[in-house]
Amino acid sequence: MNESKDNSEQVQYTLRIERTIVDKLGLQMYDKASAVVAEIIANAYDADAERVTVKLPIGKFLAVKKSGIIEQRGYVIEVEDNGHGMTPNEADDLYLRVGADRRKNPHQGSTSREKGRKVMGRKGIGKLAPFGICKTIEIRSAGGPKTEDGYRVTHFELDYDKIIEQTEGNEDTNYRPNTLDDDYSWDETRGTRIILRNFAFKKIPDREILKRQLASRFGLTDHDFEVNVVDTKEEEPDPAFTIQLIDIPTMDATRVDVSDRPVKTESGLELPVNGWIGMAKDPHKDEPFAGIRIYARGKIVSWTRDFGIPSGFEGEYVMRSYLVGAIHADWLDDEEDLIQTHRQDILWSSDLGKDFEKWGQSLVKEVAKRGRKPRSEKTKLLFLQISKLKEKAEERFSDSEIVKAAIDVGEKLGGFASEEELRFNDDYVNDLAELILSVAPHKLLVDAFRSIGNISADGKIDIKALLKLIKSTKIAQLASFGQIVTEKLKTIDVLQEAIGQVGTDERELQKILEDAPWLINSRWEPVTANRNLKNFQEAFESWFHKKYHKDIVTSASIIYKTKKPDFIMLDVESAIVIVEIKPPKHTFNKTDWDRFNKYLEALQMFLVENPVFLENFPNGYMAIIIADSVNVDFTISEAIDSLERKGKLKRYEWSKLIEGTKKDHEKYLLERDKF
Repeated sequence: MNESKDNSEQVQYTLRIERTIVDKLGLQMYDKASAVVAEIIANAYDADAERVTVKLPIGKFLAVKKSGIIEQRGYVIEVEDNGHGMTPNEADDLYLRVGADRRKNPHQGSTSREKGRKVMGRKGIGKLAPFGICKTIEIRSAGGPKTEDGYRVTHFELDYDKIIEQTEGNEDTNYRPNTLDDDYSWDETRGTRIILRNFAFKKIPDREILKRQLASRFGLTDHDFEVNVVDTKEEEPDPAFTIQLIDIPTMDATRVDVSDRPVKTESGLELPVNGWIGMAKDPHKDEPFAGIRIYARGKIVSWTRDFGIPSGFEGEYVMRSYLVGAIHADWLDDEEDLIQTHRQDILWSSDLGKDFEKWGQSLVKEVAKRGRKPRSEKTKLLFLQISKLKEKAEERFSDSEIVKAAIDVGEKLGGFASEEELRFNDDYVNDLAELILSVAPHKLLVDAFRSIGNISADGKIDIKALLKLIKSTKIAQLASFGQIVTEKLKTIDVLQEAIGQVGTDERELQKILEDAPWLINSRWEPVTANRNLKNFQEAFESWFHKKYHKDIVTSASIIYKTKKPDFIMLDVESAIVIVEIKPPKHTFNKTDWDRFNKYLEALQMFLVENPVFLENFPNGYMAIIIADSVNVDFTISEAIDSLERKGKLKRYEWSKLIEGTKKDHEKYLLERDKF
């Protein structure tokens, strides 16, 4: 195919292709500028180029859309290389043939002409990639043997619209490109320049994104191949850069070199692979480098998150956020073509594809298992640093043992935290730190009790050690309960604000006091679910219905559509306590007393008829009335006073009840601080 300067008859360039192929191999496969440029770079590599220069407007829209119409902005993308180039005959016979396997062509083969490189191209479809973003491709190339006049030039243009127009509905699907000015001229240097024009509504990514996108598409280690990218925008162009292999930092002990781990097939073959797989130090930020990139002959052919591994293995969730790698398997694109037609994924359903997938899944499991400990260590340190847990613990607790307990808990829980949440979610960090600080006293208490059981040595008790541990339990108990009291005081403040509002619901107040009887008396703490009280309530309600043919409700825990609780019952200090609640500002009057007194008389009668219940409540019953004022006649007033003298009734105003409970809890905190 070499040409001399004596060739006088010019070639009539012909592209033989159907329009649907142009769409499928251009528009549908390559819709990103970086993918298009990568295909042109791959062609330069196959042409034995040592230097490739890419010129494009970084960060700019190549065209804009106004009122549905594409308007060009005058930009071009230019890719120039110093490879062996091509002559007019080579352009027509080889370059303009689409779909033919170049590796089976005796004039081309599977290695490059001069350097013997394993060529990336195979079916000659990459040349149509630019049609994914533009409509005009200019090709100027000088090649062949060097003569006295230099190298013969081929210069022509591919026009997408004309290809479609000429091939649509015609039996003759051949398209003849326009020749340009330099065609059949001579050039002192050889090489190829591709210029793209007339763009679709596309944008060149920003510098760092473009750099990563291009770098991810090649896994080349050749020292004689360099790609430089130059920004051509007029205003403040970005610095030029060279595409290089990017090394992703990985967690200690997670990186696995696969060069000694061939893919074993069902038929017994061992297929060589190179590269690595591991867990990144930081979660995936860049899509081009997330997951595992798979290369054949130095060019990316697939990308996988995890080789399709099913869920349910050790370290799975961390792995899916941190797994990275680069695998080279040239046999994917050798004699048996295991790359899909669009050249952007593997035929995973093939026999070798399944073997490769199985091999990859095994590696993924291994790396996930390796990554648990270093990842946990990393997030632990990150949490302690960001949360400032030590400083917060020292500020809250005066005792160094509780501070140490807080840090111990922080180290354990921090190791399971989400790194992304730690870095970007302040609420997540603060909530986790608060949880740990609330747990710390409990941990010290549990550790102290556990240590008390282990202080004997040779059958003898170390009294000094025992005293120290007892002091630790005291400190832990005070700190632990102190936290509870602090939260209770916050609850009291909220309740105090609620009762000062107009229209506070009586049923809601009943529910609050039923769940938190300590609001009435700081000593009244519900320890467990009280089955005895529930049995008593059910029996009393049933008895009352039979006796008076009326329903009565003694709990706010169960919502009745047509009836609110008549009062609430509590089990306090071995006695049944009936609590009658009136909303804030409500006056307790004769009607209220008549109804409430009827309940008290009914309760007395029930206990006389059912003395078995006194086994669980030996102190009988008492009553509490919570109302801001009382307005009754003398007789009723005397009855109330009599019950109070007998210890069967207590009266509270809302404000005094809240203030009394608040003082009791504040007093505890003062005593704790003195200790």
